[in-house]
Amino acid sequence: DAWNNDINKKYLPGDRTTAQLGSLKPAQAYHIRLYAENHLGISAPSDELFLIMDSEAPSAPPQDVTAEPLGPQQLFMTWRAPPRDTWNGDLLGYTITYTKYSTSNAVRNHTRVNSLQADGLNDFRLIGLDKYMQYEITISAYNRKGEGPPSEVALAHTLEDVPSVSPQSVSCLALTAQNIQVSWQSPPKEMCHGVIQGFKLFYEPINLENEYNARETKITSALSTVLHGLQPFTNYSVEILAFTRAGEGTLSLSVSCITEEAVPDAPERVKSIVSSESSVIISWLSPRRRNGIITKYNVYIRVLEKSQEIKILKEVLAAHNRHFEAKDLNLKETYEAWVTASTKVGQGPSTPVIKLAPHKLIPAAIISFSQTLSVSWKTDINLACIFVGNPKAAAEWNILSTRSKTKMQVEVNSDNSLSLLNIDRSNQGNYSCTVRNNIGSDYITYLLIVQVPPSTPIVSITSIQKNSISIQWRVDDIGGAPLCGFTLTFRKESEEWEKLALDRRKNTYFLKNLQCGTQYQITINTFNRIGTSLSGQLNSIKTKGNKPIAPPKQSLVRLNITSISLDLSSWQDGGCPISHFSIEFKLDGPSTEWIIVSNKIESNAWYIIGDLDQGTSYHLRITAHNNAGSTDKEIFFTTLTTVGVISEIYPKELPTVKTIFSDSHLIAVIVTSVFGTILALVGALICLKNYPLQSISNNIDTIRTNNSAEERSIQHQDHFYGTVRKACRTDTGSELGHGRIPECSEDIYPYATFNLPDHENESDNIPLGHNGKLSSIADDIILCSVKCSAMSNANDNKSTGMLKCMIIEKESVRCSKLKSESEEYDSLNSDSELSSERTPDESLFLREQSTGEDGNTG
Repeated sequence: DAWNNDINKKYLPGDRTTAQLGSLKPAQAYHIRLYAENHLGISAPSDELFLIMDSEAPSAPPQDVTAEPLGPQQLFMTWRAPPRDTWNGDLLGYTITYTKYSTSNAVRNHTRVNSLQADGLNDFRLIGLDKYMQYEITISAYNRKGEGPPSEVALAHTLEDVPSVSPQSVSCLALTAQNIQVSWQSPPKEMCHGVIQGFKLFYEPINLENEYNARETKITSALSTVLHGLQPFTNYSVEILAFTRAGEGTLSLSVSCITEEAVPDAPERVKSIVSSESSVIISWLSPRRRNGIITKYNVYIRVLEKSQEIKILKEVLAAHNRHFEAKDLNLKETYEAWVTASTKVGQGPSTPVIKLAPHKLIPAAIISFSQTLSVSWKTDINLACIFVGNPKAAAEWNILSTRSKTKMQVEVNSDNSLSLLNIDRSNQGNYSCTVRNNIGSDYITYLLIVQVPPSTPIVSITSIQKNSISIQWRVDDIGGAPLCGFTLTFRKESEEWEKLALDRRKNTYFLKNLQCGTQYQITINTFNRIGTSLSGQLNSIKTKGNKPIAPPKQSLVRLNITSISLDLSSWQDGGCPISHFSIEFKLDGPSTEWIIVSNKIESNAWYIIGDLDQGTSYHLRITAHNNAGSTDKEIFFTTLTTVGVISEIYPKELPTVKTIFSDSHLIAVIVTSVFGTILALVGALICLKNYPLQSISNNIDTIRTNNSAEERSIQHQDHFYGTVRKACRTDTGSELGHGRIPECSEDIYPYATFNLPDHENESDNIPLGHNGKLSSIADDIILCSVKCSAMSNANDNKSTGMLKCMIIEKESVRCSKLKSESEEYDSLNSDSELSSERTPDESLFLREQSTGEDGNTG
C-alpha cells in the first residue's frame, strides 16, 4: 500500500495550515491525505485531494539513434523514445535537426515528426538532402511545454549520384591533320555528387556523309587527352561528360575542332577523249577526300617512243578546271597521262595512268562524268554535258524516274548543260544526256538527290506514370540527309514551352520530374543540315493522379461548444499529394459573408477553428488542392450547447433531434428508480409512525439525570461511554460485581437485554464479544465508567478502584479514537433504548451511586 510508505510522508508542526511538497514529478497524478495528531493519537484521514502536476519539457533525449543512406538524397532515421519517466508529459513528437558536417556557417534544418510509437522503434525518412553529402543529425522529443535535450550526434552520408553538370571550360586544339588535343575542367565539387571516376569523350565529324557514321568514344581520368586517327581537314564535334560509380553525368556543349590540312587524295576518276587528229582531252573528277582546300591540279604527260620514255610534260591548272586538252600530238608516238591534286600542304597521289591515242576519226563522246549529286532544296543547279564529235554530234536530255507528274521547270543552255531552278523534292530523279553522230554515241546519267528537311516524327506514348511519361517516335523520311538531332518540346497547359535537345540516335525518351495529375502538351521535331521538320501533332497527355477526394462528413468534423476540430488527414489525395487546404466559414443565413480562416494550410493533421458561438449553425467550406486540381467540401453544422446536446453534421438541413424519451431502455430504468424511491419513503414513514416517542423521551431524561456529574468532570475529553447493561452489585465478602459496559462502538448491539441467573454471575468478569467469542480483558472489558469508589461498600477498596478507573480511562481514549461520528450517534441511540428498559430499582441504584460520587468529590 503506497499510503504506508514512509518516503511519501511529510510531518508538519501543529500550527501550520499550509505545506509545500517537493521532489514531485512533472505530469504525474498524486493523491494527498492529511492526518491530525496530538498526545492522544492520530486522527482519521481527510478526504483525498487529487491533483496532476504541470508538464515540463522532456528531460532525456531519444535513444538508439541511427541513420542509414537510402539514396542520393535520402537518409533513413531510426530511434527509440526516451525513458517514459523522463517524458514529463505526453510526447507530441520529435524534432530532427540536421546540418552538413564540417561545413562552416551551415544552415541547421529542422523537421518535426508526430509521435509514432512509445515503446517500439520509430523511423523517418529524410528526403530532399544534398547528394553525396555527410550530415550530422540529432533528434529531440517535445511535448506541449517544449523540446527536450538532443540526442547524441549521428553521422550519415548520402549515396553517390551522377554529376549534375558537365565538365567546364572544354576546349580543343588541332595538333596535326589527324590529331586533336582536348582539355577541360572537372565539374564543381558540389555538383559532382560523388567521386569522379573518369571522363568520357564523344567525337564525330560534323559533315556527316550518312546517318550511320559511328560516333567514337574515349575514356580517360585526366583533364586532357589527344584524339588520334582523325580525318584531315575535318570539322569534329567533341562532347564530354564526367561519371561516378552511380553513372554518367550530363554532356557538355559541343565544341568544334578542325584538323589540319593534308595532301589530297587522287582525283576520283580520269579519262581521255579524242578531240582531233593531234589532240586529246583529259578529264577528271575532284578527289573524294580533298583533305584541305584544292589549290591546283597537275597534269602529267609522258612521251614514249618504242616503249622508252623520252620526256614528261607537266601542266598546272587552276583548281576550278576539270579537263585539259593535250595538243600537237604525233600519231607515231605513244603518250601516257595522269593527274594529281594539291593543297597548301602538298601534292597528293596521282590517278591511274591512261593512254592518249589521237585518231583521224572523231566519234561523239562526252567529256563530263556520270555522277550522283546531293543538293539542297530551293537552290539552282546545272548538269554539265560537254561533248565532242566530228561530224558534230547531236545532244539530248532525258528525265527518268522523277516524282513529279507535272511539267518541270528546266532549261538547256548553249553549252548543252541542263539548268534546274528552285529545285524541290519533285526534281529528284535520274537525268540522262545522250550524244550521237554517224561515227559513234555516248551518254552519261546524273542521279539527283534533293535534300529536304526531315518529315515530322510520329510520336507514341508508351507509359504514363504520376511524375513521368515515356515517349517513343520514328521518322519515316530523313529528308535525304543524315539527322542531326531531335527537339522535344513540352509544357503544362497555359504555361511556357520547355525544350530538350536529344541525340540524333535516340528514338525514346523518359520525361520525368513532371507534376502529378497534370495535363501536358508534348511535341517532337527533328532536323538535319538542310532544316527542321514541321512540328508534330500536339499530344495532350495527363499524368496519373486525380483531384483530392473529400471524406464523409462524420470523419472530417468533431464538434465542440465553441470550436470544431477538422481531421484533415481524412482526405484522400486522389493519387497526388495534397499541397495545401483552404478553409472558410460563415454563419447560417443568406446575407452573411464567408470568413477566411486560411488560404494555405499545409498540415494534414488536426486543425481547430475556435471562437465560435455555442449552439449556433454555421456553413463550413474546405478546399483541398493538389497538382491535379482542387476539391470543395461544404458542410452545415451546429456547435454544441452547455447541456450537452449533440448536433449532428448535416448535408443541407437539420436532422430530427434525438431526446431521452426516444430510448425505451432508459425510460424503463427511470420508472423503476422512481418506484423504488417511493416505496422506500413509504416504509420510512410507517417506521416513524410506529416508533414509541414516549420511550425516547424517558431515555433522554434518564441519561441526563445519571450522567450530569460525569459531564461536568470530563467534558473536555472525547471519551465514549457505553450503556450499563447490568448494574454493579456489592456482595459481602466478595469483590465488586461487574456489569459489562461496551468498550467500543462495535460492542453496542441494538438487541434486548436480560439478566443472567445468579449462578452465572460468577463469570461476568469474562464477557463474550459480539461474535460470541471470549474477549480479551485488556482489549474488550471495561469494568465501569463511573467512579470506582461508588462501586464498593468497603472503604479499604478505594485505592484499588481508582487504579482500575485509570485503566478504564486509558482504554476509553483508545476506543474513542477509533470511532467515527456515525458510530457515536448510533451508540447514543442504543444507549437510550437500553436505558428505557431499566427497572426503577436499577435507576434508583444508579442515582444513589451518582450522589455518593458527588459527595466524595466535594
